[in-house]
Amino acid sequence: MTISTAPARSVELGVFLPVGSGGWITSTTSPQLPATYQYNLDVTVLAEELGFDFALSMAKWRGYGGESKHWDTTLESISTMAGIAQATSRINVWATVHTMVFHPAVIAKMGAVIDQISHGRFGLNIVAGSNPADQGQFGLWRDLDHAGRYALAEEWITVAKRLWTEERVDFDGEYFTLTDCVSDPKPAKLPPVICAGGSDRGFKFTIDNCTGSLLQAGDTDKHIALARRAKEIAAESDKPDFKTYGLFTVVTGDTDADAQARVDSYNAGVDMVALANQAREYGTDTAKENTSAKNFIQAKSDAVAVGTSAIVGSPETVARRLAYAVREGQLDGVTIIVPEFIDDLRTFGEQVMPFFEEYGVSTSAATFTRA
Repeated sequence: MTISTAPARSVELGVFLPVGSGGWITSTTSPQLPATYQYNLDVTVLAEELGFDFALSMAKWRGYGGESKHWDTTLESISTMAGIAQATSRINVWATVHTMVFHPAVIAKMGAVIDQISHGRFGLNIVAGSNPADQGQFGLWRDLDHAGRYALAEEWITVAKRLWTEERVDFDGEYFTLTDCVSDPKPAKLPPVICAGGSDRGFKFTIDNCTGSLLQAGDTDKHIALARRAKEIAAESDKPDFKTYGLFTVVTGDTDADAQARVDSYNAGVDMVALANQAREYGTDTAKENTSAKNFIQAKSDAVAVGTSAIVGSPETVARRLAYAVREGQLDGVTIIVPEFIDDLRTFGEQVMPFFEEYGVSTSAATFTRA
């Protein structure tokens, strides 16, 4: 990796909350994080204190077992963020919804209430597909092809936005029908909406209907090309304000060697049973364009708990590598995953971010950590 010569950038900073047991690392030797509301509240309060801009939680309905019991316990995303909204004052709270699970009129109402609770800090991450077993266990999975999933999601977000802005809604679509539908209260403004679709069709849906895209990120040429592709499609669609948020796994240590030792320890305890269960469930998806499914299936083949795209090193190394990915990929936001969400998040805010600006990237967190 060479030093970036791309223009300096200002980015939003977010944390992807560990609402599933074990957090984001599928290992028996990584921190076994509790999937409790209190732990996630503590993480979000800390993130707010450190100057993070948003906290995001996933939606998951079924775990993967194994010795680590990975994600066997998960918090429900919307109710979690409603509680966190009440307990915080500044940080944005973003929940995840599956468009096959929740009717858009239900989310329109729930979102408007959380908008009141948070005083305008609520946002949505919408998922058009995901795992057939996860949603199929309660009969809500629709075996649509790739295009069909985004057609459903387009109807879904259209209905939600109309209910947030119109007094009465009639809608006669292929997937949703509304007759003289009313939904009050309404949010003070349209909430930000992001989506993690990684195919060209996914990008096009996201750019046409959302305010931002959540991308699997790293400082490799592959990840930078993906981020740039999203920006290219946004430019083609005349959406100059469209944002891209990179999702990074970050492992820090006092030195690069210390950080790599942590990764080696987690990889030594990789839970292959949980990874196999995850790959098997995603492998039943008939839509071969599902980029998330491909990533989860690849994780089993790689047989590691922490992949090679993770940003690993000392605080200065992590800052340099993240800044390179941000500037070369033209990212507007950095969303982080860490092994332990109290000590590691504090390290990120207090030790990584002060270096970040030296490499041409600024965030509001720098103001908080230096206060």
